[in-house]
Amino acid sequence: RVTRTNRRRPAPHAGMSLWLVIPSRGLSAGKTRLTSVLSARERIEFNTFCINGVMSAFESVTGSLRQCIVISPSDDAHALARARGAQPLADATADGLNAAVRQACDHARAHGADQILILAADLPEVRGHHLEKLLDSNPGDVATLIADKTGLGTNGLLIPARAASGFAFGEHSLSRHREHFAREGLTVTLWRDPALAQDIDTPDDLLTWRRQIGRAHV
Repeated sequence: RVTRTNRRRPAPHAGMSLWLVIPSRGLSAGKTRLTSVLSARERIEFNTFCINGVMSAFESVTGSLRQCIVISPSDDAHALARARGAQPLADATADGLNAAVRQACDHARAHGADQILILAADLPEVRGHHLEKLLDSNPGDVATLIADKTGLGTNGLLIPARAASGFAFGEHSLSRHREHFAREGLTVTLWRDPALAQDIDTPDDLLTWRRQIGRAHV
């Protein structure tokens, strides 16, 4: 008789130190574009749901959140990270998303990161198997750009820690990221996955997602 045991998947790229960076405006401060359809309490619940989901996906692959950074100017996001065993990092730049991501990557690199995964905080459908496929596709010395639902923006990056600079998140950022990492001499690949592409920015995004999962509320 074969005895089945539950064994956690070995860490990807054995010998490499993989870190996750999640930038967030905060649980109460984030997703202000959804104020027409979500109350203040509901926005906190939604932001909490999404960030928890991203952290859980990473934890299911790596077995720990010790190498997960949640960078935010807001104490509520720091408290959530701390409660989950992740590293809260205060956004010391006040210069926007790209500067915050650079700060978090600098922190990860200073603590031994070899490879950094940067993911948006508003990906409600991401699960561990989505990250496993992503990580398996990247040998560690490649810049993988994670496309958003429009195919023009960037919902995430999987990059060597040494190349963690030149971030250009924002509208039409995919082409800017491609050009930057190519100039750095990296092989650049594009990753399309419906779960990693489905960020929630607008009331229409939220409605579409709710219809897909058949849920009226988060």
